[in-house]
Amino acid sequence: MKMEIFINELSLEGQFATETEFQEAVKIFSTIFVIIHKKIQTKKLYKNTQLLINNEAIKGSNFNKSLNGIKDKGLKLAFKNMVFNKLEPKEWRDEQIHSIDDNFDYITTTESLDVKDTSLAEITERSLQNKETTYLLINFKNSRFTKKHQNIPECFLIPIIKNNDEENPISLDCLDEKSALEHWIKVKLNPYDENFTNPPTDEQTILCDKERFEKTTQTDQGRIRYREKNTGRFWYVDNLHFGTVAHIEVFDKHGKHIGESNLQGNINYAKKDKKKTINL
Repeated sequence: MKMEIFINELSLEGQFATETEFQEAVKIFSTIFVIIHKKIQTKKLYKNTQLLINNEAIKGSNFNKSLNGIKDKGLKLAFKNMVFNKLEPKEWRDEQIHSIDDNFDYITTTESLDVKDTSLAEITERSLQNKETTYLLINFKNSRFTKKHQNIPECFLIPIIKNNDEENPISLDCLDEKSALEHWIKVKLNPYDENFTNPPTDEQTILCDKERFEKTTQTDQGRIRYREKNTGRFWYVDNLHFGTVAHIEVFDKHGKHIGESNLQGNINYAKKDKKKTINL
């Protein structure tokens, strides 16, 4: 499943009265991205740095100034490392799809907001053009975006109307809590659970990453064999194990076993078995 995650810079609107409030929001935001890193294998992350750093965070100060003012240096570094360095979100403006000639409006029963040329406009246009991709916005706490999601606990919906087409609003998923992300993943991505009594599907493993793997015509244990594009290695889900011992068998390009991988793609080379081979 293709997935794109955007940082919603419009969720920064000077809603934090003190450094303590903002610091807590940064902590929550960082935790959300830790979960994204651990539990969502196939994803693309996007941000708009210029919009993000210039939007108001602590009332009277933009995000950049507010972040640099946090006295907890460990938290500040952790936030920058996780959100901007480790996950390396791209600038969506470098791949912009929506046209600035179109109108995009956030409309509720109580307010209307022009969101043209923001992440909300970009993700709206992408969701219209790419129906097979799943989209998610990550908000900072206590923003205006609080319309309850009807299907996912603790999550919200952002209704966007393009070009005044009020009969066909676009609803964008968003969240601002780590527990909300857990609910969202369970509903949207159907991840493999250690309590399952069947082996994982290919889509519940790193093998769903089509940029990294390609299907072959061969099968092993009734499972599709995949070739890792960069290394030529072969991977398939072990169809005899499930739950806590579920794993993927990995072979080199010559068909020799090199180890077992967890579902996230981390190979344990200590599990190498010289007796295991595959026919090429």
